[in-house]
Amino acid sequence: MAQAQKILRFSQAGPVSTSLSLTNVPIPSAGPGQALIRIHASAINPSDISNVEGKFQQTTFSSHGRVPGRDFAGTVVTGPKQFEGKRVWGTGGVNGFVKDGSHAEHIVVEEGALADMEMPEGMTFAQAAACGLGLLTAATMIEKAAPKSGENVLILGSSGAVGGAATQLLRYTGAIPIETSRKAASGLVNITEDLLPQIEQLTGGKGCSRLWPQPADSTYSPVVNCAGGYHLLTPSSVTITAGRTPDFQFTFNAFLFYRNNLSMHGINTLPISFLDSAKTLGKLRKGFEEGVLTPPGLIEETDMQDEKAVIAAYEKVKAGSKAKQVLVNRNVPAS
Repeated sequence: MAQAQKILRFSQAGPVSTSLSLTNVPIPSAGPGQALIRIHASAINPSDISNVEGKFQQTTFSSHGRVPGRDFAGTVVTGPKQFEGKRVWGTGGVNGFVKDGSHAEHIVVEEGALADMEMPEGMTFAQAAACGLGLLTAATMIEKAAPKSGENVLILGSSGAVGGAATQLLRYTGAIPIETSRKAASGLVNITEDLLPQIEQLTGGKGCSRLWPQPADSTYSPVVNCAGGYHLLTPSSVTITAGRTPDFQFTFNAFLFYRNNLSMHGINTLPISFLDSAKTLGKLRKGFEEGVLTPPGLIEETDMQDEKAVIAAYEKVKAGSKAKQVLVNRNVPAS
């Protein structure tokens, strides 16, 4: 009989409090071209909440339901011999949607990704798992916007997972992040006050050539309108969105937006394959080892074996927790 593993699953869409449950199923086997990873830590993202609640039409269910989760860190159990026992991290792809995700004790991945999945030296499993999706989203922003060295970029939500990663990556690439806050703080733009004079002061009158909002509330619309109408951004700049308002709506002055030659991009990581996600992590590994990039500073760990605590961690993410919620498998070997 195959060995069993603990998984977190949902069999139909609904509230996390009633849809999620822990159960035992056989440990999956890696097929041709695949590798089996023993998961030591996996992070909870807002998209995992949306998935459980039925907001992704592409999600399918197997005989045991579906295991959510996109981010993880662990060790290679079976796969090419040169990778077995290696400490790895991963994110993205269809994990959690059309194949079982990372909120379990094991996950099957494409072995072709392993060469790019080695964890940075000196990082714990929980820290590595906490980086995943936020880092991938921010890196995709960098790729789409291609900010130049020395350019000023206004970051809304710079204290969040994506905004914090974007801030670090901008510095890593030589651009200058202009961070924001909801209260007065030295060196930060207070988004509850008039934006323009603050940005002019912080940038020496140069303004920002990029605006990277993480719209979670009504602040998004006035910022975009300010950008379009008052030259907060320089002409031909790029506005990038990576979030949504509660009602999925926002408004802005389209005339001023086009008159200032601005453009807008939506960032969706779901179409990014697991292989491409691994390549992104692989490129950034050195930055973490050099200490230029760092994992989230505030991480809360929850025992994967405690169903009540796991659901509570999900609820914390839904409520907007500032701490990164990470599920840890303390019952599996550390290496």
